[in-house]
Amino acid sequence: MSYNDVMTLPSYDIVIPCYNRAHSVGDTLESALAQTRPPARIVIVDDHSSDADRLPDIIEGKGEHISLLRQEVNRGVSAARNTGAARCSSDWIAFLDSDDTWLPDAAQDMLGLADGQGLDVVVGHYRRVRMGGTPSVPECSWDGKDIHAALRTGGVIGPSWSMIRRTAFDASGGFDENLRTCEDWDLFLRLATSGARFGRIDSVVAHYRTVEGDRLMDDDASLSECEIIVRERHGI
Repeated sequence: MSYNDVMTLPSYDIVIPCYNRAHSVGDTLESALAQTRPPARIVIVDDHSSDADRLPDIIEGKGEHISLLRQEVNRGVSAARNTGAARCSSDWIAFLDSDDTWLPDAAQDMLGLADGQGLDVVVGHYRRVRMGGTPSVPECSWDGKDIHAALRTGGVIGPSWSMIRRTAFDASGGFDENLRTCEDWDLFLRLATSGARFGRIDSVVAHYRTVEGDRLMDDDASLSECEIIVRERHGI
């Protein structure tokens, strides 16, 4: 794909929810800035972190299209993503977690498929990277076939290796802020049920990293509780 072709792809914004991730969000931001199809806007949402005072230095001088929002209380990843999405106005939104990174052609590859096939959600592959180790083999829990059947088995799509058309996201109502976990699974289920068109590319678009520090989600007990809620809500 030529430079001119890349630059005519749809516009997109990136939302990065951040909770006690000052030690990793810099890598996340740099990967967003290194895209061959640059984002129109990057919104970092700090969810009342204890290391929030370090974030301004991380974004200093990176560009006026980067903004930092701060939650006055810790509200969880769903609220952080919704807060960021409310500042977005491009055709597409990507939700990139603050411990993950994108490969340089991530946006180009996902938007290229979306633009050609009229999709609402595009999913790529990812590699696991544990504590700075070597990236694993490419993974994608969805085989690219029946999205309804796949989502009924669990959360087969992760925010960091997917993009969502903004009109579809807005119509869905966004992430359920009552869910502290399984919120992405619930969102993609609602999108699929509403008729959103899903597509998958074979390219690796993200490194799904495990780093030290707190998570933007609660403990395993909350995970079980939220999973029950999602299953009951969607009749799974």
